Amino acid sequence: MGEDSAVGGAAPRISQGIEVYGGTDGAVSWSGVELTADVMRELAAGPWAERVGDLDASRDLVTELRSLATTDMETQFISTLLESEPEPLPWQVGEALAEVLLENWHGALWVWDGARDRRTRKASLPGADLVGLCVADGSARLLFGEVKSSSQAASPPGVMTGSDGMIEQLKRLAGKDDHLTLMKWLRSRCLTAEHKAAYHTAAGRWVKSRGTDIQLFGCLVRDTVPEPKDLSDRAAVLAKTVVEPMHALLTAWYLPVAMKTWPKHVGVLDVG
Repeated sequence: MGEDSAVGGAAPRISQGIEVYGGTDGAVSWSGVELTADVMRELAAGPWAERVGDLDASRDLVTELRSLATTDMETQFISTLLESEPEPLPWQVGEALAEVLLENWHGALWVWDGARDRRTRKASLPGADLVGLCVADGSARLLFGEVKSSSQAASPPGVMTGSDGMIEQLKRLAGKDDHLTLMKWLRSRCLTAEHKAAYHTAAGRWVKSRGTDIQLFGCLVRDTVPEPKDLSDRAAVLAKTVVEPMHALLTAWYLPVAMKTWPKHVGVLDVG
C-alpha cells in the first residue's frame, strides 16, 4: 500500500472507527478507537493482508521462480516451499495494521515496506517500527513511531511502561541521536519523484527546526475493552519531552477479535 500512498488522496480509504476517548496535553494527543465490523470487513478485503505479506513483492518472486522451473520436480520444490511458509506472528500483524490505519486516517506516507528488509522470516528489525513521512496541508514532515500489541488485562499494559516500553522508545525518538540513521534509511528508499519531493520538504523542516519538527506516533493494538488509562497517564509523561513544533499522537485501536487469532483473521492472500 505504501508505494501507492496518497499524497494526492488517491489511496482507498478505510472507514473511521468509533473514538471512545481522547485528549491533548501540549504537543501530545491521545485517542482510543474501537474498530467496527465495517472497518474489520474493509481491512479483511485486502489492505491488511497486503501489508502483512508484502504481497506485491511476493507475487513477483513466485512468478519468477515458477518461470524458472522446467521440470515437475522443480515445480514441486517451489510449491513445497510456499506451503511451508509460516503464518505471520501477532506482533507483525499489529504492525501491519498500524501502517494501514495511519496511512488511511492520519496522512502517513510509506515509501517502502519494511518487511522487505527482514533477513529471516521472524526477524524484528532494529530501530523505529515506523519510518516514513506525514503529509498534511500540502507539506510533509518526518514520521517516526512505535507499535505495540497486547492482550494483557492491565491498564496500561506492560508494553507501555518500563525502559523498553513504548513511551521510553518515543522519548528516545524525540531526541536526535537516531534521526540521521533513520533519515538515511528513508532517503535511500524514496524512489519516485513524488516521494523524493516529500522527503526533501520534510528534511528541510527538520533542518530549519534543528531536529524538532517531526511527527511521532505511538500505536497500541488491543483486543480488550477500551480503557482511557491505556494512554492518558502515559501521554502526560511523554508531554514532558515532546514540545512544539514536534507533535506526537498516541492511539489505541481496540479490535473485536482475540489477538491470538489476528493472523488467521487477516489471512495472507494466495500469492500463487
